[in-house]
Amino acid sequence: MRTNLKPLPTRARTRQRLEIISQNLDKADAEIGRMFGISSAAVSELRRRYKIAKVAAYTQRRERILSQMRRLKPGLSTKAVALKLGVSQDTVWYYGKMIGYHFPRVIAGRHFYWSERFKRLSPNLTISSVAQELGVSYGHAALLCYRYKYKVRIAGSSQPPRVPIRRWLRRPEYELRLAALKPEKS
Repeated sequence: MRTNLKPLPTRARTRQRLEIISQNLDKADAEIGRMFGISSAAVSELRRRYKIAKVAAYTQRRERILSQMRRLKPGLSTKAVALKLGVSQDTVWYYGKMIGYHFPRVIAGRHFYWSERFKRLSPNLTISSVAQELGVSYGHAALLCYRYKYKVRIAGSSQPPRVPIRRWLRRPEYELRLAALKPEKS
């Protein structure tokens, strides 16, 4: 809605641009600028000069994502929703909590992933070979060996490995995420 008391511009091109801007209030300035072949700063200057109200791009994006999420069937994982909407998993989790969308939790028994993998390893490997077998970094392999009480050795040494100890939670979230992402080797 035009609230400016200044007369509309007499140039036909500017008039046409103003009409298009007021018809596309839900679009970002950059998007409108691409339609005309001008910068987003020029579009915002026209908006400001002729007092055309604008909906913030963040508000538009939030409303779009929320409406898309409301249309989804319940029970999809954050990863599936993120792929469908083309946004990050963190964004999906944030907006999902906002509208009360239920994401399924990690499957029961998933926390046995690493213990099962360690049972399948041959005994007395070096930390580097354990890391290679599991497909993780050296430091992470050392921490996992410590946690799951797998006896490792350092190549060419009789000393047990020294491990940088972290305060382990019962089932750390990052391990659950890693377990969900890694396919099992068969």
